[in-house]
Amino acid sequence: MPGAYWRQFAASAVSNLGDGANAAAMPLLAISLTDDPRLISLVAFSSMVPWLVLSLPAGVWLDRWDTKRVIVVANIVRAAVYAVITLLVATGTVRIWSLLAALLVIGCAEVFFDMGSQAFLPSIVPAHQLHRANGLLYSVEVVTNSFVGLPLGAWLFVIAAGVPFGINGAALALAAALVASIAAAPTVSPTHSAQKGSFLADLREGMTWLWGHRNLRTLAVLLGVTNAAMMFGEAIFVKFAFRYLGVGPRGFGVLLALTSVGAILGGLLGDRIAGRLGVSASIIAAYVVFTVADAVKAAFPSIALFAVMSVAVSLAGTLWNVVTVSYRQRVIPAALFGRVNSAYRFIGTGSIALGAVVGGQTAHYFGLRAPYFLGSLVTAVALAWGLPVLRSDGFASVGAPTTQG
Repeated sequence: MPGAYWRQFAASAVSNLGDGANAAAMPLLAISLTDDPRLISLVAFSSMVPWLVLSLPAGVWLDRWDTKRVIVVANIVRAAVYAVITLLVATGTVRIWSLLAALLVIGCAEVFFDMGSQAFLPSIVPAHQLHRANGLLYSVEVVTNSFVGLPLGAWLFVIAAGVPFGINGAALALAAALVASIAAAPTVSPTHSAQKGSFLADLREGMTWLWGHRNLRTLAVLLGVTNAAMMFGEAIFVKFAFRYLGVGPRGFGVLLALTSVGAILGGLLGDRIAGRLGVSASIIAAYVVFTVADAVKAAFPSIALFAVMSVAVSLAGTLWNVVTVSYRQRVIPAALFGRVNSAYRFIGTGSIALGAVVGGQTAHYFGLRAPYFLGSLVTAVALAWGLPVLRSDGFASVGAPTTQG
């Protein structure tokens, strides 16, 4: 791998350590502020609704801006907001509505960070190494985020509630410095920069390209349905875990960490599994796991079974990511990547915010197990819809991952 990649790798490791601490501490903070599952679900909604609002215009801007600079600025903004959250928690002045407002700002920065990172990677890694590069990034993300960050964040929250958020702010600032130190050519060509079309024309071009590509269009819709359906349960998971699994704040972090074993395996072996199965079979297998796991979690709510199902989901989810992100990086033209990827993420990621709201309302009116049953049903219907395209010869031949000798 090029040296620039390893700096990006280090930045990912550092920032994900902080994100892991935050991922465990944030729901614990939310449930300490309110017991209403609808308000708890709004934590996920506030973080993800920027994908519905910003993902499309962000794609146009990313094709006009230098993505390295976007990544750096986004991390600095997130670091600053987490510093504010740390201060509010430490002084006991945080309220659920101020927390939701802060998460909204963080979510906006995250849109630019995530999309910029995916657009930046092909500029520092050769195309034939993208599967391996993405797999290693997902592996370090899971190790630092889940195995280290999650239990650390839960334990630190019990000791001093503001510390996990302070760690995340410091980690994001360090990650910004690491990315800034990467020597890379600007990702915007002088020609494209000098010949900017109208904003709406650029936006329309990206959406039209995606909608005209049957494979990517299908993947975007499937991703959107999957993310929304899985968020039905995830949005109220902290309350579900406290009531049905009998865990406390410390146990909550450990449970989250244990369920990440599958994601590590997926990151390390994702490129090999994809090479053996192909893109189509990998995605179908992942979708079957998503469908079965939610139903089992709701029907048999025990810690052991929940952990097993979550490991399977994390393995399948990482395999999905390794395969589909690498596929997008290969087939979308570089000059259109930001706009096409933004349209893809608008469909595939923006739905998470809607899923959080549906999950909170479903839990409030029908109980904490109902969101998981509903998620399983919706995912099964989506798989039945997408199966003809996923099994087609055109998808298999175009989408087959590039393998190395």
